[in-house]
Amino acid sequence: MGVWISRINPEEARKRILDHPFQSPGYICFPDASVIKDASKDSFLTEILNNSYLTMPDGKPSQLAAKLQGFGDVQTVSGFHLCKALLNSNLTHYFYGSDDEGLRKLRDRIEADFKQARVLGYKSPPFVSKAEIEKNQTIITDIEEINRLQPDLVWIGISSPKQDYLMHFHHKRLEKSLMLGIGGALLYFSDSSLKSPEWVKKIGFRWAYRLAKEPRRLWKKYFDTFCFLFRNSPYFMKAFLKQKTN
Repeated sequence: MGVWISRINPEEARKRILDHPFQSPGYICFPDASVIKDASKDSFLTEILNNSYLTMPDGKPSQLAAKLQGFGDVQTVSGFHLCKALLNSNLTHYFYGSDDEGLRKLRDRIEADFKQARVLGYKSPPFVSKAEIEKNQTIITDIEEINRLQPDLVWIGISSPKQDYLMHFHHKRLEKSLMLGIGGALLYFSDSSLKSPEWVKKIGFRWAYRLAKEPRRLWKKYFDTFCFLFRNSPYFMKAFLKQKTN
C-alpha cells in the first residue's frame, strides 16, 4: 500500500541493530495498521517511513501481508520486546517520551530488572502538535543534550505518527545515534496491566485488549483502522489468490 516494510523478524531485528556501526544517525519506525492508514493519505508520512533505517512489521496485518506475498519469514516485531532484549546488551540508551511520573516508573523498572543496562538519561518531551515538532525549541534543545551524551539508541515514546515526524526532523541533529519510535511501549514498563498477555498478541487480538482497557480514547482509532482495512480487503484477496496460483 505504498509503505515499505522491512523483511525482518524479532531475532533479525536485534542482530541488525547490534551490528549497526553507529557511525551516522538514523531512525527506526514501528508503523501499525493505523499509521499505514494515515500514510495512505499523507505522502510525506509515507516518505518518512520509507526512508528509515528499518521499518518494522508492527502488527498482524503487516505480517499477514508479507505472508501472502511469500515472505513467511517475516514476523511482527514488538518495540517493547526489542527494547527489553537490547537493554541486556552493551549498547547505551536514552529514553525520550512519556511524562515525568511515567519516566520515574520506567527508571525504577529498568534499575530493578535490567541492572546491567547502560542508560544515559531520561526526558519527557513537550506536548506539541504535529505542525510544531520540527521547530519546537524545547525539542531542539533536548536533542542537542542527547547528542552531547551520544547514546547508541534513543527510544522515542510519544504517539504515532508524531514520533515518526520527530525522528525524521531531528535525527540529523545527532552524530551517531539510532532513534526508535516505540510509542506506548514505554508505558508497558511502568504499567504492565496495559500490556496484553502474550497469547492475546499471538492470535492478533492485542487491539481488542487495549480497546477494553481504554475504550473512550481508542475506539475511534480502531474503528477508522478497521474501515481502512475493509476498504483495502481486495488487496489482501488479490495477494491471497496470487499466492495460491504460484
